[in-house]
Amino acid sequence: MRARLERKTAMADIIIIGGSIMGSSIAYHLAMTGRAGDICVIEPDPSYEWAAAPRSSGGVRLMHGLPENIEMSRYGRDVYKDFARLMDVDGQPGGFDFLEHGYLYLVAGAEQVAIAEENWRTQTGLGVPNEFLDRAGVAARFASINVADIDAAIHAPHDGFIDPQAAVLGFRRKAIDLGVDYIQDKVVDIEVSGGLARKAVLASGDRVAGKIMVNVAGAWGPEICAMVGMTVPVEPLSRNTFYFEIRGEIETMPLTKDPSGVAFRQEGAGFTAGQTDVNVPFGFDWSVHHDLFGKVFWPALAHRVPAFEALQVKRGWSGHYAYNRMDGNTIIGKWIGGLDNFYIATGFSGAGLQKGPAIGRAMSELLLDGGYQTIDLTRMSYQRVIDGEPLIETGFSA
Repeated sequence: MRARLERKTAMADIIIIGGSIMGSSIAYHLAMTGRAGDICVIEPDPSYEWAAAPRSSGGVRLMHGLPENIEMSRYGRDVYKDFARLMDVDGQPGGFDFLEHGYLYLVAGAEQVAIAEENWRTQTGLGVPNEFLDRAGVAARFASINVADIDAAIHAPHDGFIDPQAAVLGFRRKAIDLGVDYIQDKVVDIEVSGGLARKAVLASGDRVAGKIMVNVAGAWGPEICAMVGMTVPVEPLSRNTFYFEIRGEIETMPLTKDPSGVAFRQEGAGFTAGQTDVNVPFGFDWSVHHDLFGKVFWPALAHRVPAFEALQVKRGWSGHYAYNRMDGNTIIGKWIGGLDNFYIATGFSGAGLQKGPAIGRAMSELLLDGGYQTIDLTRMSYQRVIDGEPLIETGFSA
């Protein structure tokens, strides 16, 4: 007769489900306070091969229309610019170069120009030194761009992009150095009793009991919510990205968002291009749709930058957003009306990497101080889902 396999139950003060940019940033910010107790992060894949952040463009921008999003991205940019020092472990910096190539948001049509100008006024009102350019201003600044059908643009000279994989691993490494426990396993169920989330049940059969549970599992977050009966208007949205090279050379370009929806930026010797299309079926789709490049990407790229007409696609990949179908915006905080110790941060819809540091700090404030101490994210709580009141972001979408 086979011996019965003994299952273990670990204990933690705070359980974080998901260890990519959000989970590791939360763990880091909690641990830095010295007040959080035992922190456990449950993450099935320490390589983060399928996580959203490492498959993203790595952009960090302050081109939003909502003050909360501007302030979150500002804190994120500050952290990433000082990442090497902040994530130092035993004299080994945990950094990367913040490539301050800027962002350029091109707009066409009177309605879009009006929205862009209003957003620009919000940005500058918060001290963000972005520029509002007319067609001539874009042409004078960026000679390679075809401006014939462009009416205006917002240029953010101090925005840029980072190595997203290095950001995730940097937060993780520093969190571990600060005493955070990472468990390589998958949450398959959550035990609930007395109106509280009590234990995370793992695929291995082990359990982790905790006082507080935080769900930051990205595109898999809705599955975790379903385990406790919570519904969120968030679903996985596939996004294809392609890397290509051109024959000649052009000036250094900012990360540029075209009115067609295609965004591109420089990457080493070439460029990457991606597009978010909310009209495709939601759900996980790891396919790389190469036909999409010829039908959608190449015509838009070649039209906007004539030097892109003769390009060669080298590779493509697929990633997923945790897309908030209600309003494309963050949901953060306690499960209002549900389990009193179950918290979420989800629905970043392509802006997770830049918000990761601020979400980490905000969640730490909620859990340890009982409320926000720096950026007030009250409007982004689950209450608006209950009330059915979207909080629309009209700025640069991913």
